[in-house]
Amino acid sequence: MTREAALFDLDGTLCDTSQIEHLVTGPDADYRAFHAASADAPTRADVHAALDEARGRGLAIVLWTGREFLWRDLTLDWLDRHGIAQDGLYMRLAADYRPATVVKTELLRDIASDGLTVVEAWEDDREIVDLLRSAGVPDVRQVAGGAS
Repeated sequence: MTREAALFDLDGTLCDTSQIEHLVTGPDADYRAFHAASADAPTRADVHAALDEARGRGLAIVLWTGREFLWRDLTLDWLDRHGIAQDGLYMRLAADYRPATVVKTELLRDIASDGLTVVEAWEDDREIVDLLRSAGVPDVRQVAGGAS
């Protein structure tokens, strides 16, 4: 039996990283500093409201991110601080530097293997939006203003 789910990306989508994106631009990109600074980032109110609305409709709330698994505790603390309950958190493995499209293709398979059918998704990265649409997700919302 599967459960319908709403899928939300974190950085640039649910997590408002607009004030720290400078840390990952240019030749001196520092992802460690970026992820550490994300602990103090606010939510995007519009996406947070969409998440609450999806939960109200009975959808499972699934989160995914290109963050490495070593940032899991920081991520869970951030979610708790913002009152965001979730039914699944899918993350990149540590030291996995493959392109986001490759990693998230695998995460999408993991989500399905866990009995969840993504019926809507919120994402800021154009390539990942295309990936979700190609995978047959019926309602994909591209969030403006992310790093990608």
